[in-house]
Amino acid sequence: MCKSTYFIEYSEDKQYIFLVRTKKPRWRMVLNKDEFDADKLAASLRKAAEFLTKRVKR
Repeated sequence: MCKSTYFIEYSEDKQYIFLVRTKKPRWRMVLNKDEFDADKLAASLRKAAEFLTKRVKR
């Protein structure tokens, strides 16, 4: 069975959406269902990636 690198899942009470990455580095991001907009989320994740690669020192 081939599992996707990313997937969406919902909390049991349907209040939250989780964006999950299954490959290393693994992470699970909690999103507020009422504020979820895929395009805005994608734009903010691009900005977060830029922040991580340019400003966070090892």
